[in-house]
Amino acid sequence: MGRSKGRVMPTVGIVEDHRMTRMGIEQVLARSSWLDVIASVGTLEEFAETGLAPDVIVLDPAPYLAEASLQAIGDLSADSAVLIMSPSDERDHLLAAVKAGAYGFVTKHTDETEFLSAVEAVARGGFYLASGLATHLHAELGRMSPGEGQCLARREVETLRLIAKGYTHGQIARRMGLTESTVNTYVKRIRAKLNAGNKAELTRKAIALGYVDESGPARWLPGHIRPASEVAV
Repeated sequence: MGRSKGRVMPTVGIVEDHRMTRMGIEQVLARSSWLDVIASVGTLEEFAETGLAPDVIVLDPAPYLAEASLQAIGDLSADSAVLIMSPSDERDHLLAAVKAGAYGFVTKHTDETEFLSAVEAVARGGFYLASGLATHLHAELGRMSPGEGQCLARREVETLRLIAKGYTHGQIARRMGLTESTVNTYVKRIRAKLNAGNKAELTRKAIALGYVDESGPARWLPGHIRPASEVAV
């Protein structure tokens, strides 16, 4: 679990109460020459004792009550990007985790290749949703009132939706018939209103607020890993 000499690698922590599952996760992550696992523990308490703040934390919330797991996600996401590995794909759990601050969601049915892609995507600053979960998310979002209380203007909402689908500022400007400078201004306002720091955070906020619709394929959905050059906004 050590770093390669002279090379800065994204760090990963694992919190999984089942020892065999935890060892399996370690073995999968070891296949990546780009990731450095610096902690692998069974409980949140053990993780807290390490005093570490890895770039990504793979968390199995199953051992904890719903309220406690959501609180843990919120606390951990202050310093790390949290990837949830859930034993189930229940849509209310998915949306609650995203709203709490998770940057990715996979289940224990996710295969090894996709799991590794998910960790790498989140480590790059992206948002990752495992294959098959988009339908669950859209169903849950359909029951929400989009953007309630967030005070985004109509054009800001449109901009946010396009950001969540992976469009660049230039592409958004062309689609909306605006200058790129105007789009940049919209994005600054949106980030300030939603307290979001980058594209991944804006995407997560768009999902949590119900702004992501089914009008087209969303680029942040299964299997897509954004280049680092596309992450910052």
